Amino acid sequence: MEKDLSQLAIDCYIPAEAVIHTHSTVSEALRELRKTQITQTIIYFYVVDAEGRLKGVVSTRQLLLAEPHVKIEEIMQRSLITIDADQTLHKAMELFAEYPLLALPVLDHDGKLLGTIDVQMVMDENVNIADLRTRLDVFQMIGLKLEDGKKKNLWGNYKDRLPWLLCNVFSGVVCAIISRVFEVVLAKVLLLAFFIPLVLTLSESSSMQSMTQSLVFLRRPRFQWAVALQRGWKEWQLAGLLAVSLGFLVGVLSLFWGDGILPSVCIGLGIMISVVISVFFGMTIPLFLHTLHKDPKVASGPVVLMIADMLTTAVYLGLSSWWLL
Repeated sequence: MEKDLSQLAIDCYIPAEAVIHTHSTVSEALRELRKTQITQTIIYFYVVDAEGRLKGVVSTRQLLLAEPHVKIEEIMQRSLITIDADQTLHKAMELFAEYPLLALPVLDHDGKLLGTIDVQMVMDENVNIADLRTRLDVFQMIGLKLEDGKKKNLWGNYKDRLPWLLCNVFSGVVCAIISRVFEVVLAKVLLLAFFIPLVLTLSESSSMQSMTQSLVFLRRPRFQWAVALQRGWKEWQLAGLLAVSLGFLVGVLSLFWGDGILPSVCIGLGIMISVVISVFFGMTIPLFLHTLHKDPKVASGPVVLMIADMLTTAVYLGLSSWWLL
């Protein structure tokens, strides 16, 4: 059965039955739950205060394995993804696409728990959550939130998009300044200028590929630095292989322009170094933003591309100037 995704959450939530209180101990909470006639499938145990405001959530595993005397507020998870009662099922679908959740708590304007919306409510044969998640990631990696297109305020859209486009302006101006600093080597070896677009494209593509891998890793339920470093090392090894292959290929192809072997060596080495550096920043910037509790998808794309362009131009022309002049 298809759902009208424009429906408000307040019109279609299910009252939450598996509710426990912050002041209760584990044994008291279990005793209260046994007395409650629960008719729905239990997905999460929601924790509320005396006024009914949502304060956290407890998993079944935590509730069953914790010591009986432990307070619920000591084991509950306080970081929550919620939906307001006046938001739509479409918003719920976007949250399900972005976060690995099976249900969303619905809150009123005072933060009180009204009920829940589970993932089955917003899924039907025409809605593919995985496809929506992919679209969300693609939009956000270029500095654009999917909800931006729904805003009716022109000025609001303008303010949201302009900062990220200014990143491109800034990096372009800096690259132009760098090119001016190294104009002597560009004037002497014109072949270097011919390959600047290709060098930048390889650097940007490599950084975006690594950034995508980092974002996929950050979607894991639990972030572990040991696993992150292991994944980073594998990505670094892959980057080295790609850098050597691409640098060698483009360096050999540049020989057909007949400007000699030294410019071709500079082009090849410039690509190798630039790809490795760009991959490094593509991997680390999402992780850095994650540690700052910022949304890595929204900011990573424009920032990574900006850094990749500036560093690639500086490395490529700096190396060429040192080698050829």
